[in-house]
Amino acid sequence: MEIVSAQKNINKKEVASSTMDLVIHAFCFISVLLIGADIWGLDVGVNLRYDQVFLGILTILLVINQKYRFTWNPWIALFLVASFVSTLFAVSIVRGAMFYFSIVYNVVFLFYAFESYVRAYGLRKLIVIFRKTMFVQFFILIFQVLLKLIMGYELSFLPSYGEYFGVPRFSLWFYEPSYLVTYLCFWFALSLYMFLIEGKKEYLKDILMALVMFLLATSTTGFLGIALSCAVIYVIWILKGFTVRKLIFPCIVLLGFLVFRFGFSSIYEVFFARLFNQSLDSASGGRISAWLETWQVFIKNPLFGVGPGNYGLYLGKDVGTVPSNVTLELMSTVGIFATIAFYGLTISLCVRAKRIHCSTKSADSALLVACAVGLIIFTIILQANQGYLRLYHWLIFGIMSGAVFQIKKENKNSLNKERKGR
Repeated sequence: MEIVSAQKNINKKEVASSTMDLVIHAFCFISVLLIGADIWGLDVGVNLRYDQVFLGILTILLVINQKYRFTWNPWIALFLVASFVSTLFAVSIVRGAMFYFSIVYNVVFLFYAFESYVRAYGLRKLIVIFRKTMFVQFFILIFQVLLKLIMGYELSFLPSYGEYFGVPRFSLWFYEPSYLVTYLCFWFALSLYMFLIEGKKEYLKDILMALVMFLLATSTTGFLGIALSCAVIYVIWILKGFTVRKLIFPCIVLLGFLVFRFGFSSIYEVFFARLFNQSLDSASGGRISAWLETWQVFIKNPLFGVGPGNYGLYLGKDVGTVPSNVTLELMSTVGIFATIAFYGLTISLCVRAKRIHCSTKSADSALLVACAVGLIIFTIILQANQGYLRLYHWLIFGIMSGAVFQIKKENKNSLNKERKGR
């Protein structure tokens, strides 16, 4: 009887654990799905975004299920310390403190939450969820476009971004099209790497969906992201060994460009050809000329900047005045030490991903390298805009950090089993 009772208790615990896992997966899905929903939130003195609420719930669930872990990361520690010191020297300490809270939020509820999730459930599980959220976003964007173009109607909570020289623009629930396409760059690069380098044919639909979304978003940075992804990943593919069939890819890219050029001529002329018909500064909307001003702010405040979120106040303008380049934003607002830490984290994750793949050659490590390539493309394209606290940026950081721990642990366990088998 005691054995039967103990077995029943074990079964109940397993059911409870399984149910909790399902709930965690559900909140992971909704959190990742809405992670770019800049326009949805509650005004409680500050804009409390719905995705931030779901991320908070996800983190609490991971803690309850004993899955949440803090790990030592020197780059994260340096970024937190340098940003905190910057806050103490901010033009407005109150505003600096509010932004510092956002930094801590991203570290706790994004970096460590998704690092913990991947460590507990694996990189492949997270990528499955990520891909599903992108598929959902694709169909919602198509619905948004059809509703606008065919019926001339917009949902109040899902408006279009308006028109530019007669070309309708769409950004889903992102703040603007450039924000949407920056996130798409990570998905597109990851998918293209898995399709070309790893031969995973199931990623072809991801590539095609992403291309359609790029087209509908009509953002110049998005088209640059496509070109950069194709160029970088094709070079990687060629370096792995040249074959005649690899010449097909540039032919397909050229064909796609011709379809874009003549099939969508209005979008091409307004959002792509301007890179060649105008100066780079004019094509970028004056962003490049604004870089000099931001550089001067950094030169005058090199160590700890003017304080998180204090750029506009330092210049005697409104708080909405921000730099037009994410690296210069980091340098001018939180200083050189925080900037080094931010990019130190990026570089370290990519280097560790490559090293792990070289030593294990596993399916997970290949997927991790694809994430690293996606992060590199994402980071380069992000230079056309500001925002080092974008939630999906810290999502990528967390995913990759968690995958490093997960793959190392699995590799260690595999080696131990082999030794015992001997």
